[in-house]
Amino acid sequence: ALVEAAGRRDGHTVTPAHVGVALAESAANGVTLNPGQAALVEAMATSGLRVQAAIAPAGSGKTTAMRALATAWTSSGGTVVGLAPSAAAAEQLRTQLGEAAVADNLAKLAWAIAHHEPLAAAVGPDTLVIIDEAGMADTLTLDHLVTWCLDQGASVRLIGDDQQLGA
Repeated sequence: ALVEAAGRRDGHTVTPAHVGVALAESAANGVTLNPGQAALVEAMATSGLRVQAAIAPAGSGKTTAMRALATAWTSSGGTVVGLAPSAAAAEQLRTQLGEAAVADNLAKLAWAIAHHEPLAAAVGPDTLVIIDEAGMADTLTLDHLVTWCLDQGASVRLIGDDQQLGA
């Protein structure tokens, strides 16, 4: 189901101009992204893919690049929800994404969906859901949440390291 969803191209897109402004803002705030990080931000913002993955080793700057992605996405009228498998990882993601996004753990969104809580209500057609450390999430939860997000019209970006041990 996840692989099939990755082929869908009907998601929200961000203009290259919004990406350029977000990258310039990042640099102005003292975080200049390297060419690989900048290309990651541009690809994830402008592709229109409903599900897209960024796989790279730990420490390569994936999560750091997500702040520029969140800035580009929100400046184009979208919203951003960050998710991670653990509360500690969600807190780190929240710090990286800044004020442009809400961040919590995967279990909290699953609970919010079942109980019609505000976190679930935050996901809609212009929402970008960033799942950090996606390789650490269990497959059934990941499938459930990605499917639910897509049903709401959201786009999902899976961020992780394929050398990490899975759940």
